[in-house]
Amino acid sequence: MMGVEDLRHEHTEIALMLDILERICELLDSGEEVNPEHLTQLHDFMVVFVDKCHHSKEEEFLFPTLKNINGNETKKLIDVLIQEHEAGRKYAHAIGEAISDKKGMGSVDRSNIIKYGRHYIKLLVQHIDKENNALFTMAEKKLSVEQDQELFEGFEIVEKEKIGIGEHEKLHEMLHRLAGIYLQ
Repeated sequence: MMGVEDLRHEHTEIALMLDILERICELLDSGEEVNPEHLTQLHDFMVVFVDKCHHSKEEEFLFPTLKNINGNETKKLIDVLIQEHEAGRKYAHAIGEAISDKKGMGSVDRSNIIKYGRHYIKLLVQHIDKENNALFTMAEKKLSVEQDQELFEGFEIVEKEKIGIGEHEKLHEMLHRLAGIYLQ
């Protein structure tokens, strides 16, 4: 299924970002230095790709479509997933505050990156599991080929309007560059 497959693929990329974030948290926790530009790039991926792109696709297209098809059976799960999106935004914001343009990273900043980074990781790992194993499985059973195609077309609009043409690819290239640095 085209639309759901797109979201599953994005979860794979998000999981890679979480692995990089965990490695960075480990390095910071052991007192090592991390390139501030890498932290900013990773935060950009959280805000632009995870939230503006991926979560927008779900909130603007997938969730309403499934609510229309499946009603109350889906509504409770979707309400939980939306709450988790909000919690993820708060954690990403806190991480952004800790890495903002300051002269050097102090111990409080390091501590906040580690704390909120690990909260973010735990939240998204559980969130992705719910979506992959409950929501997407349901979507694959309930959506017609035409509905799935409409979702995919909506997803293309989100990418174009929310993050811009070509940005998706640039973010993935950056993520894989960071993976080469932190996950060797």
